[in-house]
Amino acid sequence: MPETPRPTVLVVDEEPSVASTYRMVLEDQGYRVATCDSYDCGRKRLKQQAWDATLIEMELGTHGLGLKLAEEAKKLEKAPLVILSTGYPTMEALREALQVRVDYLLMRPADAEEMTRFLQRELARREALKQREAWRGAPS
Repeated sequence: MPETPRPTVLVVDEEPSVASTYRMVLEDQGYRVATCDSYDCGRKRLKQQAWDATLIEMELGTHGLGLKLAEEAKKLEKAPLVILSTGYPTMEALREALQVRVDYLLMRPADAEEMTRFLQRELARREALKQREAWRGAPS
């Protein structure tokens, strides 16, 4: 029986210690993780392959480029789950995140178990929907 591929997560955070912590937690849970420390790197990686999920720092860069990157991720043909993380939420930023329709907003300091539970639940839901669609499309 072939091995099920591990879900992929792209972490984009300009603080190396935060990105490293997310990577360690996610890899311990069986995810394949890549990290980026800038908007440009994150944008490039999003275009290189399909990701199951992204975890993006909302305040990325000097102009809040995390929201822009999240919006670009949501517009991809195979859009990943988009999780925004923030330690400094403002009402305006929260409204913008809702407009982008991010899948989850993670407040820092983050609860690692909360984040991994969300990922497991939502990725399982997506897989079930894919299987249901494939079953419906199968010839009778």
